[in-house]
Amino acid sequence: MKLIIVILSFLLSIQVFGSDSLFLKGVDNIMENNYEKASDIFAKDAEENPSFSAFYNLGVSSGNLDDWHKAKWAFESSLKYKPLNGDAQFNAEFASKQLNNRHTWEHPFPWIERVMLGFGMSTWVFFACVSSIFLGFLIYKVTSSSNINKWFFRLIAPAVILFGVSFYGVYSINMHFNSSHYAILKKSDVPLYISPNGVESQDKLDPSDRLVILKYFKNNTWIQVQSKTNNMLWVKAENVYTY
Repeated sequence: MKLIIVILSFLLSIQVFGSDSLFLKGVDNIMENNYEKASDIFAKDAEENPSFSAFYNLGVSSGNLDDWHKAKWAFESSLKYKPLNGDAQFNAEFASKQLNNRHTWEHPFPWIERVMLGFGMSTWVFFACVSSIFLGFLIYKVTSSSNINKWFFRLIAPAVILFGVSFYGVYSINMHFNSSHYAILKKSDVPLYISPNGVESQDKLDPSDRLVILKYFKNNTWIQVQSKTNNMLWVKAENVYTY
């Protein structure tokens, strides 16, 4: 299975920009089976130039090092950029099952968010601008003339709906890329706390769990998370991967 993941990585690498020297170095190391160095390079590339390919190949190299916590995080992080990519979804599920073979993997992002991302920010900005101009024109015609064609009234509702959907698309994509929603434990025995004052909890989490981030505390050094079973716990930020 590791070989399959590496082949998928190689096929995807040809889609990446030749100007990304870090990425190309990482690919070279993967092809030479130097996964530890490749992982370090892709981690740096993902930090400096976050993209689908950087995170995807970080997942590939981490999986080949049997670091399935990081692999799961990296593959799911890649879905932030291409949520419909089948290879990333397959590998995210595979990494999750290495942590718990009974785990049922679900996509981290709801369908509505995936649809919004599929159209892209530029599309929604364009529709928002066009619909706002058209809506302004309709309102002007309705309020400035006493003899109004009935079609002007009929077009107002579709224009308002298009503007609302477009505005929501711009807002949701902006929130998608500018905030972290989920956390993945860096290892199975990460200590959990009842509160950020250091009172440790006896609860244990499924290592394959995707934790929902509720809030940060103390200069982002602590994170309150919610588990799949709705347990609300605190964890040190240094002990989780976030995306």
